Amino acid sequence: MKTAECSQCSKLFSIKVKECPFCGTPNIHYESGMMKKWHQKTSVSMSIAAFLIIFSMGFIHIITGVESKLGLPYDIAMKQSFGYKETIVNARKITSVPYVTAKIKYPIGCEVLQRLGYIDSGLVFETVMKESLLSKFKSWQTEFRKSIDNTERRWSDKLIGETENIDRNSKDADSYNNRGVIAAKQNRFETALSEFSKAINKNPTYDAYYNRALVYVTLGHLENAIKDFTKVIEIQPKFTDGYMERGQIYLTRGEYKPAITDFTNVIEIEPERAEAYFNRLLAYFALGEYDKAWNDVRKIETTGQAIPDEFFFMLRQVSNRQE
Repeated sequence: MKTAECSQCSKLFSIKVKECPFCGTPNIHYESGMMKKWHQKTSVSMSIAAFLIIFSMGFIHIITGVESKLGLPYDIAMKQSFGYKETIVNARKITSVPYVTAKIKYPIGCEVLQRLGYIDSGLVFETVMKESLLSKFKSWQTEFRKSIDNTERRWSDKLIGETENIDRNSKDADSYNNRGVIAAKQNRFETALSEFSKAINKNPTYDAYYNRALVYVTLGHLENAIKDFTKVIEIQPKFTDGYMERGQIYLTRGEYKPAITDFTNVIEIEPERAEAYFNRLLAYFALGEYDKAWNDVRKIETTGQAIPDEFFFMLRQVSNRQE
C-alpha cells in the first residue's frame, strides 16, 4: 500500500485518504494518488482513437451500393485530396438520376465511381442512364394508369372529333378536322396531318392543333408537337390535356423543369388528377429532389391510387427514407 508523510506531524498514512488521520492536515498527494475509474483511464485513449478515425476519413471514400472485388457490399477508395466532401458515396443515388444532375449534386462521387469503373464516363453513362430511366418511367406510368382505369388508353383514343356520318366533301374546319381523325385512326398519318392543317387554316381551333400534335408525337416529330401543344394552351388555357401531353414530351426528353411546370399547371386546374402528380413525381425523382417527390407521394396516396412497388422501393433506396 502506498503511503504519504504528513507535512505537519510527519506520520505515515495511506495515500488514498483525503487528510491525515492523526492531525487532520489535508493530504496534498490525494488527487494524484487517487485510483482512477475505467472511463477516466480510457478517455484519453478513446479521444485519440476518435480523432484518428475522423482524421483518416479525410483521406478515403466509402462507396455503398456496389459489390467490391472482394464480394463486399461496399468499397473504399483513396481521395484525390484531403477533405470531407462526399466521404460516403452512394452509388444507387448517383445512378438513379441523369448524369447532368448527378454531376451537379455529386461531382466527387461521379469521379470516384468512374475512376473505379463502377460507371461509364460522360456521354456513355448519360446515354445508358437516360435510356434506362426512360424505360422505367414508361413502365411505371403504364402500371399507374392501369391502376386508375384498369386499361391502357391508346393515343388514338385521345383524338377530338367525329368519325361517323362525316361529309367527305365539305370544306369547313370541322369537316377537315373530322376527316383527319378518321385518317389518323387508320394510320394514314400524312393524310391526317394534311386534313388537320387545312382545318387550322380555316379556323385555328384548339382541337385541330391538339389532334395534329398527337400525330406528330406518334411520328416522333416532337418539336412540331411541342409547338402545336403550345398553341392548344394559348387558345384554351384550361385544357389540361395540352399541358399533360407537352409535359410528357419534356419528361421523355429529360427536360424535367419545364415538365414539372406543365404538370403543376394541370394540378392547379384539376387538383385531384393523380396522373399529373405521378408524372411530376417522376420528374422530381429524376432531378434528385426527393423531398418534393415524397410530397407528391403523399398527395397521390390521398387520392387512393397505388404507386408502383418498384418505383416506391427505388425512391426509398435513393432518398434513405422508409415512409
